[in-house]
Amino acid sequence: AVNNINYTKMNLFEHVKHLHDCELYNDLKHLASIAMSLCDNNPDSEVMNLSQKYQCTVFYGNALFHLQEYHKAEDIYKKALHLRKAINKEKVKDKPSSSFELTDEVEVKYKIYECLMATKQCREAMVMLQGISSKQRTPKINLALAKLYIRVGMDRSAITSYKEVLRECPLALEAMTGLMSLGVKGPDVAALVMNGAPNTSDWLSLWIKGQAQLSQRDYMSSIATLSSLDNQSYLHDNTQLLNSLAEAKFCDGQYTQALALFQRIHALDPMQMTNMDLYSYLLAKDRKVKDLLKLSQQLLKITEQSAEPWISLGYYCLATRKVSKTIYFAQKANTLDPYNIEAFLLKGTALLELKKVDDATPHMKEALRLAPHRYEAYTGLIQCYMALYRHREALTWAGKAIKTLGTTARTLTLYASVLAKTPTVIAKAKPYLEKAMKLDPSFLEAVYIMVEILGQEQQYDKGIEILRKQLETHSTCRLHQMLAEFLTQTHEHQEALDQFSIALSLDPSNVRVREGMERVEKQNDMGLESAYDVGVEDMENSEEEEEFEGSDVESAWSDTEFS
Repeated sequence: AVNNINYTKMNLFEHVKHLHDCELYNDLKHLASIAMSLCDNNPDSEVMNLSQKYQCTVFYGNALFHLQEYHKAEDIYKKALHLRKAINKEKVKDKPSSSFELTDEVEVKYKIYECLMATKQCREAMVMLQGISSKQRTPKINLALAKLYIRVGMDRSAITSYKEVLRECPLALEAMTGLMSLGVKGPDVAALVMNGAPNTSDWLSLWIKGQAQLSQRDYMSSIATLSSLDNQSYLHDNTQLLNSLAEAKFCDGQYTQALALFQRIHALDPMQMTNMDLYSYLLAKDRKVKDLLKLSQQLLKITEQSAEPWISLGYYCLATRKVSKTIYFAQKANTLDPYNIEAFLLKGTALLELKKVDDATPHMKEALRLAPHRYEAYTGLIQCYMALYRHREALTWAGKAIKTLGTTARTLTLYASVLAKTPTVIAKAKPYLEKAMKLDPSFLEAVYIMVEILGQEQQYDKGIEILRKQLETHSTCRLHQMLAEFLTQTHEHQEALDQFSIALSLDPSNVRVREGMERVEKQNDMGLESAYDVGVEDMENSEEEEEFEGSDVESAWSDTEFS
């Protein structure tokens, strides 16, 4: 459309403003710079009055910000603030023309905050926002402050800021979840927002309840509540809801169900970025290498400025044994988002893979500091201590996992796994494993470790009984392999061959299974009935390990094995 602007009658400031309105930021950058020089070098001329100079400086800062020249933009915005102080001090009478209004001083300070955040100067960014009086703080300023307060451990101030956001914006969901993550109870959050919610918000009370349960680490209740929202068609197929549900299942150790949910989320919204780092971890854990490569490529096409695409690519490199590249991508993710848990875990795991245990340990510790609820962080740190033969520290952290995450099959098995790798206390692992198997009979890691201990104790019949019972409901390469090895020890060679065959059909690349099978066949051919020695090493290898043959970081793929 042709406009009716008479460009010949426009003054210099109006031309600057016009470029800003048209979002021609590169042109604006050059013209604003020239305009400011004209003003500075000709103070007695009427190139621009003080108000126009202030606004021109703000426009100049905006141009630099959009061009991602953050350090320079910060400097220009600060110059604008000095001009604004001059305007306020002198009480300038020459008001700007009605064609524009002055950018509020608070907004300029917020732009400086954005520049500081873009250049990773979080402390300075917080100081800038704190300099704005409470009465002048808008919801976006309070939300930004709340996040910064959390980073430095000022939880009370964060709660106050989040509440201020909800006072003006009752349906600010991020502020709600933020409050609940800081320990504010669901009913208290509901009391803050329900009066301001529209009458059609039947879903809101359930959503708040589910998020509160997730924040309180009551995962089973959270799963039930959030699932009801999805099933009752209130929020069916809503990716934000599904992400919370998948996160709850992930944190509860329901990896298979979490993976299915993330696959559903990605199918519904291929542009979704939230929690795609967790999705990548699960794909790597299940060795879905092709899916992982496809996901990382899709995420990189969306943006290269988020941590998730690089974490996804890092897990792909880890899965394909390109460990040095994994470290590079994990570091890139950490640079983009210094608080991303998965970036620390990924880098720590890769460093362990390279046997750089001393370097891996602080990464695992930082992950645990940022997310004390993450089971994977405990396993990573314990793996470090076990690699350093510091079994006492490993046992201490396994105990902390039980204390923090609760007495579950996973945490008990984690504790038992440390005992099982400590020669003097192997027998003490069995009661923990028995309790874990009772709590969750389907948790196979407890079964694997128990059977390994029984093998060391030469209690083959008891091991066979446990394995047969598990095979009634589960069929994994490792279960069949272990049963075959135990049957070999009890001279049941034909059934052992059958079990090896099933194991090999489930994982054709499993070298250990193939070697075991060949040994039994050779014994049959030679007519030998004596049982061969089944070393502990043979029984510890499984389908989880074969594709990472020679890996020292079994915990990346198997929850409880520590070498």
